[in-house]
Amino acid sequence: MQRKISRTVALRLAAGVLPSVLGVGLVIGLFYYGALGRQAPGAVLALATMATIGTLVIAWINAKYFADRLARLARVTGPASRGSEPTDEFDRIERAVGNLGTALTAAEAERARSDAIAAARLRDQGTMLAGVVTDAIAQLDGVRLPLQILLESPFGELNENQEELLRDARAAADEIDGALRRLGQVADIDREAVAPQLELVQINDVVRSILPLARAAAERCGARTEAVLEPGLPRTRADRARLAAALSLLSTAVAEHAGPERPLVISTGRDGARTVVTLAPAIDPPILAARLIALQGGALVVDHDTLVLRIGSPA
Repeated sequence: MQRKISRTVALRLAAGVLPSVLGVGLVIGLFYYGALGRQAPGAVLALATMATIGTLVIAWINAKYFADRLARLARVTGPASRGSEPTDEFDRIERAVGNLGTALTAAEAERARSDAIAAARLRDQGTMLAGVVTDAIAQLDGVRLPLQILLESPFGELNENQEELLRDARAAADEIDGALRRLGQVADIDREAVAPQLELVQINDVVRSILPLARAAAERCGARTEAVLEPGLPRTRADRARLAAALSLLSTAVAEHAGPERPLVISTGRDGARTVVTLAPAIDPPILAARLIALQGGALVVDHDTLVLRIGSPA
């Protein structure tokens, strides 16, 4: 059953129709007195009457439509609260909007609190991870040192298989050491324990410094290296050492996806006001490289088959 609108709202809407009702009464009076004294043409009076009645009908339709919509909106906001003064739809809608505003404020406060807790947990995890990495590297050094001593100053004769096993063990230990150190750097960046040392650098000079490493990595995969460095690039504000480290990681990782028919391509250029370094073929960038670039305010994006590095801001 459709609920009737409250009397308060109905009266307020009816009050908006009263001018039309008054107009009808005035036209009727005008028609009467005009007909008595023959002072007004009948056609004019009839037209005025029709216009006024039409206005009344339209006003009533609009008022009813507004009242029905208001009633439906009030039903959506929920039933009227008990133990309070009688309220109309406007009061209930106002109360519902106020409740929504309070709920939104509480939700924003809860979200801010959750973000703060998540950030604190991330810092705690980074601190714990950094400690674990430091301890693991220290323990790993205890393994690498005896291996080094055995390989360089063997106690007794070692056959070729034993020497090869020792060399493999030392190589594996070195790989683990490198992985742990990279993990430690990621943890330090995530817990905001690293501050970038920004300076004005020439991107082409940084790329040239890592090209020998990139060529060596490509040669191991049987690929050639192509470097296209645009001359006259402006200097860029960046952390030179960490930028070179990121480019070294990226070029080495990209080289692993290169081959005899797919060269490692490194190029520099412009992207609007910023300087960019592109590498091909595209890969999912190593986490540490992405962190090092982000630490300097840069970004790594994949554009088709090209990895695009946007770094720093022009001087």
